[in-house]
This record gives sequence, structure tokens and C-alpha cells, in this order.
Amino acid sequence: MTMTCTCCSSTSFEPGFMADSGQNAQGYGRWIAGTLERGFLGGAKTMGRGKLAVEAFRCTNCGHLELFARQE
Repeated sequence: MTMTCTCCSSTSFEPGFMADSGQNAQGYGRWIAGTLERGFLGGAKTMGRGKLAVEAFRCTNCGHLELFARQE
């Protein structure tokens, strides 16, 4: 798959990921299916929902990030 930057139309990207270092984090950003619902203590409800790792690609021309949550 050839990616094209949605800001500058470059096709040069470097791969990476978004780190999540919050409480109980697994160390990487995740996409959660459905709209945000908050639990009793204010945290996001995620039980029983689909979860995918977020892939991040940085345009080497302008620095724009393109994010993807693909099926593994």
C-alpha cells in the first residue's frame, strides 16, 4: 500500500507508534470501538469492546502524522 500525506502529498514516511504511559497502560496507544463512555470514576469503559493497536506514520517532508488501526 502506498501512503500519501494528506497535508503535503509526499509519499515518504517513517513508521512509529504513539506511546501511552498512563496508569495501567500497556505502553502503546489503542483504538477502542464505539463512542466514549465514562465509568463511575471517570475512566473510559473498554470491557467487551474491540481493541486495535494504533500505528503511526510520520511524513518526513512536513511532519504530519497519519494514524491507522488495522486488523492484525
